[in-house]
Amino acid sequence: MNDVDEIKNKLRTIKREDIIFNEPHFSQQVVLRSGNKEEVINHILQPDTLVYVYQEKGKYGDIIYCLHFKLSNIRTLRIPIIFKSDGKVYIITYIMRYRNWRNMVKG
Repeated sequence: MNDVDEIKNKLRTIKREDIIFNEPHFSQQVVLRSGNKEEVINHILQPDTLVYVYQEKGKYGDIIYCLHFKLSNIRTLRIPIIFKSDGKVYIITYIMRYRNWRNMVKG
């Protein structure tokens, strides 16, 4: 499930109450990087700006999907998530990148 459209369709089935955060780490990163938790929820529920996805293996054997959302020409939001077997989405952390997402794909 590495295709961007496939991930977008899966995210569109998620409800707000199905989103779980890695606390307190997630909230600390949002504050540290001047982010907004509500913005992250909106991107997960309405993934129209999702431009790139890749998978990596988690520390405990889970598959982590690293989602890249285009916010502007120079800002990209990276949200690593895990799709849980019970239909929930576990958001690991919040990463704001100040460079073009196309450069991240190439590099």
